[in-house]
Amino acid sequence: MALANDYSSLVNKIENRLGLKVLSSVLPPDFNKDSWVEVIKTDTMPTFSRYFPRKLRFVVNNQTCNIRMEDKKRVYYIKDELLGDAKLLGVIDIDWQDTSADNISINNIGGMGYYVPNYGGMEDTFNAFTGLQMAADLASLYNNNIFVDFEYPNKIIISRAGNLDIKLDSFVVNLLVEHSNLQTISPTKMETFEALAQADVARYLYMNLRYFDGLETIYVNIDLKLNELEQEASKRESIIEEIKNAYVSPSNDNIPYILSVSG
Repeated sequence: MALANDYSSLVNKIENRLGLKVLSSVLPPDFNKDSWVEVIKTDTMPTFSRYFPRKLRFVVNNQTCNIRMEDKKRVYYIKDELLGDAKLLGVIDIDWQDTSADNISINNIGGMGYYVPNYGGMEDTFNAFTGLQMAADLASLYNNNIFVDFEYPNKIIISRAGNLDIKLDSFVVNLLVEHSNLQTISPTKMETFEALAQADVARYLYMNLRYFDGLETIYVNIDLKLNELEQEASKRESIIEEIKNAYVSPSNDNIPYILSVSG
């Protein structure tokens, strides 16, 4: 019900912004506000997700993936039933910050298995940080690098330099998936999403209702004033351009972005 209310709030906002409050009540069922929700789900959501996808933690092991050897590389095929309705768009990388048991095999491949899980209290904070840094420095001496590739639709490939095989019993990756509802979209990005949804709804209505505009019947001469809808629909391209410009920037949480400051 909460999700339905979110979509209801969004289409009501679009209705107000497009000035359709009078018209929407007399539109045929194919063009009423319920149909606008479908437009947002099928047009707006996939487009927005390609640039600002949802990040999903995923444990890779023999329970979640079918594991095979192909061209001397270990390949993991994600089982379809585990993704459910989530549409997989890609894989960012192994989650190197995850120190849980799900990701423990990552720690065992560097520094000859040397790992210091030091969780000291406030009085031991300095030693905890220096201990972990020393472990990372030691691990880097023996690190042969791990490369993670993704092949659509569900194939994760793990390899090392020189095509050396690497066996990881369990590790965590960050998947990129399509948003399935409004709950997973950050509030800071909702203005952009709403603008795109408004343009998509305007385009949907304009492209279909234009065939009725100016139509004379025995009852009334239909004049829908579609110029405003056409103008709103034309904004889609500029909104997409804005999203593209923000795609590779610190505003996108799901890309690796490093700021380098020189003095």
